[in-house]
Amino acid sequence: SWDPYLAQDYSFTRFPPGARVLDIGFGRGRQMRDAEQFGARAFGIEYSRELAARGAAEGLKVCRGSAEQLPIVSASVDGVICKVVLMLTDEARSVAELARVLRPGGIARVAYHGLGYSLKYLWSDPDWKRRVYAVRTIANTAVYRATGRRLPGFWGDTLFQTTPRLQKYYRASGLELLSEHPSPRFAGAPVFIYHTLRKRP
Repeated sequence: SWDPYLAQDYSFTRFPPGARVLDIGFGRGRQMRDAEQFGARAFGIEYSRELAARGAAEGLKVCRGSAEQLPIVSASVDGVICKVVLMLTDEARSVAELARVLRPGGIARVAYHGLGYSLKYLWSDPDWKRRVYAVRTIANTAVYRATGRRLPGFWGDTLFQTTPRLQKYYRASGLELLSEHPSPRFAGAPVFIYHTLRKRP
């Protein structure tokens, strides 16, 4: 279970009433529904055709799209939710797109996989497939950090994130890291990384 490693006190969904909030990679729509409970106007983007169709069928305001090319007008949202999506995308492009759609002063609440996520799979998971997933995530990230390129095919489909690397993307995109929320670690490495960001004026 990942529950011991989650920052249970971190809220992705507390936005002011009336705020226009975009959930990038909304999955089953839980964050969107929670944001609406606080009075936000939430809508979502999902790459998975199946999840996008399910969200629409359940009455959520959603469409299909990718984090690297959001079908959203620039500076048009007050808030962004993005929960463990970046590892499957082109990081720099996704962060730049997140920043593009946020209005100046807008807030993003984002979570990532850290190295500890892969280490936990590698050292304590009985399923060899998940251990292989961990090895290729670590190997791909090492190559990516050294060369700026992913490994080909299956080996290069996912990365873990680090705050220093993310900070480079933030600076390039006009985002400010307001806070990094503390969360439990595995073998001294962050399992999940929680960042609250603001679009600079």
